[in-house]
Amino acid sequence: MYTILSREQMRKYDKIAIDNLCIPSIVLMENAGRGAADFIKQLLNTCKKENPKVAVVCGMGNNGGDGFVVARQLAGKAYINVFYTDSGSNFTKDAAINYNILAATRVSIHKLKLDADDTFEKHITEADFIVDAIFGTGLTREVSGIYSQVIQKINNTNACKISLDICSGLNANTGEIFGVAVKADYTITFAHPKQGLFTPQGKDYTGKIHTVHLGFDDSIILKEVGTAARLLKKEDIASFFIPRSAKTYKHRAGDILVVGGSTGKTGAPKLTAIAALRSGAGLSTILTWTECLNTQGTNTDEIMWMELNRKNLKESILNALQKRASIAVGPGLGLDADAHKTLEIILSNADVPVILDADALTLLATGAEILKKSHPKKILTPHSKELARLLGKTVLEIEADRFASVKEAAQKTNAVVVLKGAHTLIQEPNGACFVSPFANPVLATAGSGDTLTGIIAALASHLSPLEAACAGVFLHAYTAHEWTRIHKSDRGLVASDIAKLLPQTIGKFLTREAILRERTGIIF
Repeated sequence: MYTILSREQMRKYDKIAIDNLCIPSIVLMENAGRGAADFIKQLLNTCKKENPKVAVVCGMGNNGGDGFVVARQLAGKAYINVFYTDSGSNFTKDAAINYNILAATRVSIHKLKLDADDTFEKHITEADFIVDAIFGTGLTREVSGIYSQVIQKINNTNACKISLDICSGLNANTGEIFGVAVKADYTITFAHPKQGLFTPQGKDYTGKIHTVHLGFDDSIILKEVGTAARLLKKEDIASFFIPRSAKTYKHRAGDILVVGGSTGKTGAPKLTAIAALRSGAGLSTILTWTECLNTQGTNTDEIMWMELNRKNLKESILNALQKRASIAVGPGLGLDADAHKTLEIILSNADVPVILDADALTLLATGAEILKKSHPKKILTPHSKELARLLGKTVLEIEADRFASVKEAAQKTNAVVVLKGAHTLIQEPNGACFVSPFANPVLATAGSGDTLTGIIAALASHLSPLEAACAGVFLHAYTAHEWTRIHKSDRGLVASDIAKLLPQTIGKFLTREAILRERTGIIF
């Protein structure tokens, strides 16, 4: 997994590297700038022009110093124009050193002025690439004045835009936009990615993320600094998918109960149940209201059905809970008093993992205290509106700081919480936060969340709640990623497409060698 740091952690990281590891700050800047330049050189090679034009726009702080290093390293590889924004203050010490080194070369350097004879606008309009080195991770205020104008002019060009460390104008912790921000095609982040890059709004501005390491083993530093979150990788998830023995039978593969479905919303639990089967569950049963059972019971051959009887609610629920490996509650369940009672009975009596989604989350908004009393194997899968109801906040407040919101929810409910959205977050109650590397708009389709619930339910039958949530989120998003790659489209996916592709996706996590060892005993 990749380590993600907050603004404060990154500041502490630099201080420890300088004070404890005796690495001069100027060396850190040089390593960052050189690493960024190496990556930009690869981008230059994709340009059809023999001598592409690069404009490097630098602020007065250390981010500007990184930009000066990049400009020096790119000299001779492209036609370089450097602009620095004089805010009336002096360069930081290291930025001044690198400015002076650059000034001694033949690279063209301009003090940025926006006037009738706008040299800046002329050069960035003609540029093939623009390197944004205006603000780094330390920005905490609204962007105004000349900086706002400069960023807007950069965004209005057709050049490939590359931000150093973070897009200028983006909050490194929350992804909030400070009035205006550079909309980059690439963000080259230093040492470790910053958590603001992995938010829906941050994703719209950062483009593709590339991490440049600073030239030393930082494991000692990370032990002291800590981790804001961890970015999931395919290798992390693959370890959860172990080839099955030929002796596996359906009950061992996972007996899943889906509780949901009400008048007008019978499709949701079926999507959940099918997704559970496609993710490897051996059995998938829907417990639904009598009035829905009579019309839906024969629609999907692979799913079994049980009656949720309003006249004998507790008995029908306790009967359905027997011998289950995991339970998914909420898809299409309804919001009436019987639905609320159903949720209470399940949470009070289930002793296997319970995944709560959709209507179950809305019901919890008026009685979240029941979660504290129930057993700890719970997974909540809200989107921001559902989480807002659960925490008594607005959607804007949730989206303003998704990392803080999901942590608060996990602690309040004593559950693993999956905050859905671009770069879905997975938070355990008193531990780490994990981040999906995917932000795919194709998942903005009806039933997508129901399918995710089914995937997590199947995995929770043999993994811990945290493992099931992480693996389920990754599997769901990776499947959509593969669909997008095949169809070359950012729309048109339907939830049943995800379910159909799940076995193929899981197969990518099972290596041929591992399968052969399991099936034949062959040793490689």
